[in-house]
Amino acid sequence: MKLFCRDEMQRLEMAAVAAGVPLSQLMDNAGAAVAQEVERRCRPVGGKRAVVLCGKGNNGGDGFVCAKLLAQRGMACWVVLAQGKPATDLAAAAFEALPPQVTVLPGEELEQIRPVLEAADVLIDCVFGFSFRGELSGLPQKLLAYGSGLPCLKVSADLPSGVECDTGRVSAGAFRADVTVTFTGKKPANVSYPAKEFCGETVVRQVGVPTALVEGAETRVFETDSRFPRQWLPQPDAQANKGDMGKLLLVCGSWGMTGACVMAAQAALRSGVGLLTIAVEERLYPILAQAVPQAVYVVLDWENRREESQQALLDALGKCTACVMGCGLGQRAELVCPLVFSHCQRPLVADADAVNFLSRHPGYLEGLEIPLVLTPHPGEMARLCDDTIPEIQADRLGAARQKAKETGAVVALKGGATVVAAPDGRCAVNPTGNPGMAKGGSGDALAGMILSFLAQGLPARRAVPLAVYCHGLAGDLAAGALGEYGMTPSDLVDRIPAVLKQIEQKEE
Repeated sequence: MKLFCRDEMQRLEMAAVAAGVPLSQLMDNAGAAVAQEVERRCRPVGGKRAVVLCGKGNNGGDGFVCAKLLAQRGMACWVVLAQGKPATDLAAAAFEALPPQVTVLPGEELEQIRPVLEAADVLIDCVFGFSFRGELSGLPQKLLAYGSGLPCLKVSADLPSGVECDTGRVSAGAFRADVTVTFTGKKPANVSYPAKEFCGETVVRQVGVPTALVEGAETRVFETDSRFPRQWLPQPDAQANKGDMGKLLLVCGSWGMTGACVMAAQAALRSGVGLLTIAVEERLYPILAQAVPQAVYVVLDWENRREESQQALLDALGKCTACVMGCGLGQRAELVCPLVFSHCQRPLVADADAVNFLSRHPGYLEGLEIPLVLTPHPGEMARLCDDTIPEIQADRLGAARQKAKETGAVVALKGGATVVAAPDGRCAVNPTGNPGMAKGGSGDALAGMILSFLAQGLPARRAVPLAVYCHGLAGDLAAGALGEYGMTPSDLVDRIPAVLKQIEQKEE
């Protein structure tokens, strides 16, 4: 699903005007869409009280139209001029069209407006919309912050005021809506944290932009939806053998962290890979061989046979079609990562301790020409970017996009609404998954799934969003059966076949 950034939405509206749709009609339709949503949720509206917070721009104009329509339907309506009088011709015209029964309150101190806010059955935010950037201040910040805490229904027009359209970043005092009526199509902030939490339920309403323009518009951010997995899932030939289904190499695990390797291996096998090789230390071999009997093992002895082990690892790298490194690698990362980064000629997934290695030694990516995937969680991303976790989480889209551009890698920034960013600036935001997946081992399973799809021949720009979507869907199935508290990453892995079967059986 396309997600429209600020400039993309502005171009789309201008294209609609060029096609003969006046901006005044778009404003009238937008205000009507919000009014209809309020009416749908507040029936019967007669005698109920609505307060509309209006800015000075065209989002405020949407609010004036909404207030007029709600008043005509029997609601008692107040309009609060949060930024003073309208500053655009369209908004001014909508303001002049307000009927006498709508009470207009000029921008004043919060204390003077508080009684009106507290008496509202519904509070409608039309202050900034998708144009907001920076930080809230003054009366708008006070109104929005206070209104967010009221026990009435809270509705935002297009986007909650105080959230940034393109990044999902949230300013202090941003409006926290129960429902956001967004126009024409979703914006990145509707689906990306932290803004997604402030949007509440998002409903999309068409306001007059011709369908052909919407369908033909180019966007750089997408939300992965159920249409894509069926198109992208590798379809084996009827005569395929195990070699045709991918040859996968895991360079994972260390003393005390064998479980990470097991989770990645099992997830890879459940995702359809044909041949799995695990390069593992000798002392771990008995444990892993019992846990993953389907794998072939390259047994390494770094203490006594270092040169022999190094050559065995290089030979394995030459035979695989994709490699993952880092899950539970621990302190062995300092020894193993330089070898793999220097010699791997296949698509490579750097996870966990391999990402941490790169944060300590960023030079290893210089000149790397193979397809590379980085799968950091927010803490690993913070170390990789030399930022703090709150800074990363405040702009997840921006952080992932910047790191992809810097490294040439496809970056999957894990967490709620995982972001997958490609080096060309395109991003996919994932809608599946739940808090029950926030347990050690879930990320290892994701790494194994990504690697399986890469090994089967998918390019990284498809393999990563596909794996992230299926991984989250498997987590949702586990949560549905066992609850978020009780589910484990193993439960997620067990449900990967059901997810893939479900995708295979969907009609194209």
